Amino acid sequence: MHFGFNTAVQALLSSQRSLYITNHNISNLDTEGYSRQQGAQRATTPYHLPGIGFLGTGTEIYDVARVRDSYVDFKYWNENAPRGEWIIKRDTLSEIEKLFGEPSKSSFRQYLDDFYTALDNMSKNPSDFSFREPVKENAIAFTKHINEAAARLTELKKETEVSIDTKIKKINSIASQIASLNRQIYSDELDGRKANDLRDRRDLLVDELSEIINVKVDESKDGKYRVNISGVSIVDHLDVNLIKLDTDDLDNKIVKWNNDSMINLRSGELKGLLDLYNGDGKGNSYRGIPYYQRKLKDFAKDFAETFNKQHGEGYGLNGNNGMEFFHISDGDNPAATITLSDDILKDLKNIAAAGESPGNAEDNRNLLKLIALRDIEASDDFIKSIISNLAVDSMQSQRMYETQNIILKNIETKRNSISGVSYDEEMADMVKFQHTYIASARMITTMDTILDVTINRLGLVGR
Repeated sequence: MHFGFNTAVQALLSSQRSLYITNHNISNLDTEGYSRQQGAQRATTPYHLPGIGFLGTGTEIYDVARVRDSYVDFKYWNENAPRGEWIIKRDTLSEIEKLFGEPSKSSFRQYLDDFYTALDNMSKNPSDFSFREPVKENAIAFTKHINEAAARLTELKKETEVSIDTKIKKINSIASQIASLNRQIYSDELDGRKANDLRDRRDLLVDELSEIINVKVDESKDGKYRVNISGVSIVDHLDVNLIKLDTDDLDNKIVKWNNDSMINLRSGELKGLLDLYNGDGKGNSYRGIPYYQRKLKDFAKDFAETFNKQHGEGYGLNGNNGMEFFHISDGDNPAATITLSDDILKDLKNIAAAGESPGNAEDNRNLLKLIALRDIEASDDFIKSIISNLAVDSMQSQRMYETQNIILKNIETKRNSISGVSYDEEMADMVKFQHTYIASARMITTMDTILDVTINRLGLVGR
């Protein structure tokens, strides 16, 4: 009788614990990074009855395991970093595209067209100040657009530097949190049981870290947990190897370990930011912000020098010549400082339309040569080069992001199918365990009735 009662109690407790696990799963249905948990159930050790055999003694929940596939996690972390890299590049290149504004009414081409249109109109009546004024105004608008583009690229580079520093601080913070969780998990698992919820929190941190930088995870049989970046441990179980931002001889931003050794970045948001900050397009390097800054500087310098040279060969209405039309105050950053010269700003007579002096006021021979520069100089080539390069780079980043996103979404779907909590499945389990619990309770009631009859009613017949 004792065995029957004990078997029913064991079943009752097992059903109760299974319901607790189901309840925990349902409670964490929307918890990010949570892995579904299952109770591992087995039959208890049977009792040997001589001459009869083995009599079962019931069941027990001997472990609570989280449902997780380490290979799927490995694939997720491996593909998450490239997606992070191309998200950063896609978004930044999109900002640069908006900056150059092609095609639109605020594009380089439009400002250049307006300037040359004003020159063309002036060539029809070079002595009329009402035609000279639009030349000045359109030249000012054109140079301001170049200045604003240069300033925005400089600002974008500074924002990228801030983002790099923020990402490095975040990497170090996550690494420290993982090491702290390693200590807790290792301590809690000394009895051989798994600290499921703490492991979920740790894996969620690795998910976050894997988007910023390429990582590999290794857990030894003795429970030592390591996170590596290109073969070097940033987290070696309880120890953390922090990283830092540095600058090389070319004023490029580089990432190092605390012992000053270089880090080989293969992918991730941090690599994307560094490529954008350092990439000047030279030697097959990435075409980042410095590349577009250089192209803009070269354009401003070449355009001003070419236009000024031809303008200086002409004569103004007052007979002056040799005057510059555009002025650059900083040779290192011509795009940021190109302006209309003071000579033109102060006196529109100094626009050198005439081809010789003294001459008549309607002489437009030098002005026609200035207009002809549109077909000779590299202004249109610059615009075509910038736009085509931006289009190629932006399209590449978009396609790479979409490809990585599809790959990652497929892995996420598989991961969720394995580890995710399904409301329908949990409700089905709840009903199943509830019925088992009720059946076990009824079995206890039956055992109680049998005991009552055995103890209190047997031997009363005939009294």
